[in-house]
Amino acid sequence: MVSLAHKTVVVLGGTSGIGLATAKAAQAEGARVIVTGRSRERLAAAQTELGGRARTVALDVADEAGTRALFQEIDRVDHVFITAGNVALDARLAPDSAALRPAMDVRFWGAFNAAKYGAAKMNEGGSITFMSGTTARRPLRGAAVSTASCGAVEAFARALAIDLAPIRVNTLQPGYVDTPMLDELLGEAHAAIKTEAGARLPVRRIGRPEELADAVLFLMKNGYVNGITLTVDGGGLLVG
Repeated sequence: MVSLAHKTVVVLGGTSGIGLATAKAAQAEGARVIVTGRSRERLAAAQTELGGRARTVALDVADEAGTRALFQEIDRVDHVFITAGNVALDARLAPDSAALRPAMDVRFWGAFNAAKYGAAKMNEGGSITFMSGTTARRPLRGAAVSTASCGAVEAFARALAIDLAPIRVNTLQPGYVDTPMLDELLGEAHAAIKTEAGARLPVRRIGRPEELADAVLFLMKNGYVNGITLTVDGGGLLVG
């Protein structure tokens, strides 16, 4: 596998959780890291953790013009990882489409923007990694649109692996991972729910962001991996 030393790695949605862990891991290998996020407070915290070698940029990945401007400022891009996504509750499709549209806008159209403008700055060794979730295979009850957004990016990645060749395009499909986003989703009972979820898994715990980051770096560095969805879920789909 190739090294990430002196490579430019862009992590869209990289201010916490899996994104931040990936930025740290890439930087530890000598990569030039650029991290984006919507929250300026979280960007500042990420900048502190990553240090002065990293660059942080305020960006909503669903904003096509903003994404285009970001990549236009970068001379060369070697690898892009986009983590952005959210969960919209839509039991029996009760909310109107305007309330549910952001779930697709962020995950799918964010991936579209990242691929469109990131690939334009890549050479033959470049890679793009999307992130979905195991809900693409085991639907999340009461969140049909968010579930569909995960399946959409996986299909999109497979198509782009052909259309953007020799740039490689893959998808990371995580299960339960101990991130701030999961805590926000689960609410006040997050600690108990995570413990219970981990007990059901064959590995007897939920994942750590660093473990998912290791998988992302594998997808970036292994030049023969293309068009796949890599499931990293502690065996969750086996027992779900």
